[in-house]
Amino acid sequence: MGKMRWFLTGVVTGLAAAAIGQELQKPPEKRTWKGTVAGVPYNFRVGEWSDIAREYWNPASDEILQPHAIGLGWGVNFAAVASKVQSMLEAQQPRPIPEPAER
Repeated sequence: MGKMRWFLTGVVTGLAAAAIGQELQKPPEKRTWKGTVAGVPYNFRVGEWSDIAREYWNPASDEILQPHAIGLGWGVNFAAVASKVQSMLEAQQPRPIPEPAER
């Protein structure tokens, strides 16, 4: 394993441990197992399949990065990516030149 991979593994493991520790510091009745640690979202609750699908395909949102439905970090909302790519492609289309009005 390269040095960068070891470093990233350490960061992810540290964030997950911090998130779990953050939840365990709360009284049991206040533990949600969902929140943020060091600005990184986490959700350790098992959600519905629709929540997981919405993470990766949510046309109602323009946000490209969505918090993971389960786990630590963000997932890519491919509906937002497709929408932005489509807008960029439409902006690149040549506009028709209007014909001059006849007299």
